[in-house]
Amino acid sequence: MGGAPRVVVRTGQGLPELDWAGELAQLTDSWPYLGPTWLAASEQALPELKPWHTVASRARGELALLPGYLMDSPPVVDHEPRTYLGWRAPSGEEVCCGAETNTSISAEVDALGTDPFFPALLLGSPLGYRTEVAYNFWTPELASAMIGALVPAAFEQGVRCVVAPWISARRGNDALVEALRAAGGHSTFWGYEDFLSLDAADWSAHLAALPLKKRQRIKGDVRRAEAAGVRIERVDGDAIRPQVARIAELTCLNREKNGAGEEPGHIARVLTALLDAGADVRAYLGVKDGAVVASCVVLRKKHRLFPKWAGFDYGAIGERSGVYFALVLDAPVRDAYAEGLRTVEFGAGAHRAKVLRGCTPRAVTTAMVLADPGLRARAAAWMDVFGASRRIAFGDQPKTTAPVPLPLAGGGDSCCSGG
Repeated sequence: MGGAPRVVVRTGQGLPELDWAGELAQLTDSWPYLGPTWLAASEQALPELKPWHTVASRARGELALLPGYLMDSPPVVDHEPRTYLGWRAPSGEEVCCGAETNTSISAEVDALGTDPFFPALLLGSPLGYRTEVAYNFWTPELASAMIGALVPAAFEQGVRCVVAPWISARRGNDALVEALRAAGGHSTFWGYEDFLSLDAADWSAHLAALPLKKRQRIKGDVRRAEAAGVRIERVDGDAIRPQVARIAELTCLNREKNGAGEEPGHIARVLTALLDAGADVRAYLGVKDGAVVASCVVLRKKHRLFPKWAGFDYGAIGERSGVYFALVLDAPVRDAYAEGLRTVEFGAGAHRAKVLRGCTPRAVTTAMVLADPGLRARAAAWMDVFGASRRIAFGDQPKTTAPVPLPLAGGGDSCCSGG
């Protein structure tokens, strides 16, 4: 008998049993935020979210994982499906890299209450801001097979809303968006994430190849950081452990500054789990007068580098020190070139400022499927308005709109910093 091996899809599953070494071997090109090491730590940090993963397998050792989490009641705003309809929480807390909300739409969504939306199923990594399938095999039908099994099974279990908040425009992910649309959903623009392809021979050649203004900005960032009296140090692996609490504190200060929320315990737990697993983790620390006043945690997975958590004590370094860029963009890229890596994945946050320093943007899409067919058309219209407001927040403004000044201090909209 011939033909391709059959793909078997199972929903409502636990995590596959893979350690970090197994992830490197089996899920080589997948984001670290989508692997069992990161997700298991997230599940311990967020016990209110119930794991409900979709796993596809084919032949021997072929695996695909789409993480999912059941939410029985409204969670934090970044995980709240109504946020992506333009609803604003009564607390005033904003979604990561927030945008202006339409008060009329927010009121309409609020008037519906929670019943049309909960229980909800969040697809992706809730602390990694990533909705994507991690896989070691691929077929054109993989995404449609997984979503085609997942959505009906979720609705049969009483789920009222399936939300996929952060689908990156990486190759193959358009199939995930299309599958959710085919299941009765709608999609809209969420924002941009930024990455840097390391195409030059080394750091010096990279810098020399940039346009003059971009090169000047990068050099100016470093000069301002030095003038602020901040020394940048790198610590790796177990040497990070004494700084875990301070890193978590600084990261949360940064998110609070931008109107978003985060618990230091979440960051500390996931970071500690990565260190325990032997993941390649390094931390860049900004030190002033003997105190750690800035930090950026970076993961390496094979040929890519992933800056994740960045945090700053703005009371100690000021708003326009240049430390953000020297710490988050300059230092990791230098090291990535030195290690012969291919890409630095910066994620969302400070989008326009990153592009002005040589990064390439990649769009991120939100998709949602409601169980109530009668509500889908209204939800689609609300999502379109939300997506338009997000475009303005990320700088895609109409030509008639006055430009918003760039955040020269850096990190001003970096609440999820690399998610």
